[in-house]
Parts: sequence; C-alpha cells; structure tokens
Amino acid sequence: MSYVELAGITRSVVLPDGSDLHILRGVDLTVDAGERVSIVGRSGTGKSTLLNIIGMLDKPNSGSYTINGRDAVRLGEGRRARLRGDTFGFVFQQFNIFAARTALENVEVPLLYSMGTMFWRRRELCAEMLERVGLGDRLDSYPGQMSGGEQQRIAIARALVRQPKVILADEPTGALDPNTGSVIMELLETVAQENNAALITITHDLNVAARADRVMQLGEGRLHLLSDVSSLLHFSGGAAETSDGVLPGPPPAPVVDRGPGQGAGADEGGAASPDGQGQGPAAPSGRVAITPPKTGPHEGAADDPHTTVPRSSGRANHGGAQ
Repeated sequence: MSYVELAGITRSVVLPDGSDLHILRGVDLTVDAGERVSIVGRSGTGKSTLLNIIGMLDKPNSGSYTINGRDAVRLGEGRRARLRGDTFGFVFQQFNIFAARTALENVEVPLLYSMGTMFWRRRELCAEMLERVGLGDRLDSYPGQMSGGEQQRIAIARALVRQPKVILADEPTGALDPNTGSVIMELLETVAQENNAALITITHDLNVAARADRVMQLGEGRLHLLSDVSSLLHFSGGAAETSDGVLPGPPPAPVVDRGPGQGAGADEGGAASPDGQGQGPAAPSGRVAITPPKTGPHEGAADDPHTTVPRSSGRANHGGAQ
C-alpha cells in the first residue's frame, strides 16, 4: 500500500457568470514512503491546488484520498488538523514566516505543539536545523533583516525540524541562486531519506524536477508520467520550446461548463481557503462559490494549532504564483 494515494480527484470552482471552472479533472497519484516525486506544468494548470489537497489544506469535490490507509477526506476538522500536523512539512512558495519573530523563533513554532523530548529540546533542534540550511550565524536575525533567499531557508528549516513523513515543497528553490538551490535540494533529499519521508515537489526548474524518482506533468486537469524529462520542453497548444530549463508561459484559457450558481471569481491557487472552508457562499450541486483571496492560497491555516502557517508572511517569491 502506498503512503499517499489519490484516485479520481476533482476540484472546480464557480465563476461570476455561474459557469464551472474545472481545475482538476480526475487526478490519480500514489507516492510511497521515501519516494521523491516532482510535479511540473505551466502556470495556471492547478499544481498548487493539487498540493493544497495533498497537504489537507483543501478538500476535493470528488475522489478518494488516503494517507497510510486512512481516509483523509471524510475526517472531521479536528482529526484532519492532527493528521496534517503529524504528517506534513510544508515549504510554501510565499514563505509564510512571522516578521516579528527571529529566525530561531520562526523555526521553533511547529515544535511548540510537540510533546516530550522534541518540545524540551526545541531551541537546540531548531538551531541545528538552521545550521544545516546555512543560517547558523543568523539565529537572532529578523526576516526584515534578511534576503528573500535567507527567508526561504527559514521556511525550509521550519518544514523539516519536526521530521515530517511527507515533505511538500512548492518551488523550494525559486528565490535561490542555482548553487544555493542545489544545496537546499540536497538537504531536502537527505532529510527525507533519513526519515524515510516522501518528498513531493512542485517546480518550474527542470534541473530540480530531474532529481526525483518520478516526474509527473499536470495538464488539462490530469497527471501524466513523464519518462523523459526532456519531453518537458515540448508542450501542446503551440507553446514555445525552451532551452534554459524554464517551463513555458501560461496555458490557453480553460474550458468551462455552463451551469447555475453564482460566485465571485477564482484563480488556480485560490480554489478554497485552507481546510476546505469556502471563502464564499456554497453553490448548488456540491460546487464551491468563492471570492478572490486577499492573500496567498495558504493564508489562514494558522487558525489550526497543528498547522504551522503564520498569518504574517515574509517576502514573496518573485517567481510568480503557480
């Protein structure tokens, strides 16, 4: 049995004219413990939406999702929060770190909800993790005193310090230079291997994607296995071929189905607020009507003490939303 298993996952939102925007149209994915999987695709294809569903920050409209054999869709909110906190380490594209806390205090946040040795040794463990990401001399620095790349390393240290069973990384090297990015990917892989953790990475960087055991491409709402990473350079729809390791630009406008209901607009990363709490009134037929999010797709998850996503975020990744 795979540790993470999704079958037939769909996700759609309702547009202002009452039509449905289908983001995911039947995603199937299995990830074993210790496996490394990269997910690639053009901007707007639903990669961050899929990552939110895998990380239990959002719920699918239909389909099944199990974590180590446990149904992750039908759990109550309290049990979902506990399972999420015990299972996942998140590296967000927008760092989501506390501006008023030092680097050490930011990394310490998830351990405040731990028990036993991990709680009592939290400062020591956090200092060690910051040392591993190259910030051993910046423990008492605040995010505003640090570069975007350094803030990203704080976020990575925070994601890894609790030794998660599944690491979810959304463009983990987007704010880093190539050399530092390679070091960070090696660190993510090393920590994942040490804990037999699955590593699921969303990336536009073909060099990062190629490091995985499997590379999956998300397009037209479905995942497809890519046996040859070089095939990433050839996209349907007349997209230009690239040679610099960067994926092409936005896809054509999505196809929508007309239907009743009302909403207030959506984008790929804002399908729903964390934990499946819709940001607008419920729409008919099990659909979700939403309003455009005022912040990043992960903002608000800190309402749940088992999710280490603060309200105050650090400097945004200039690589753009997924």
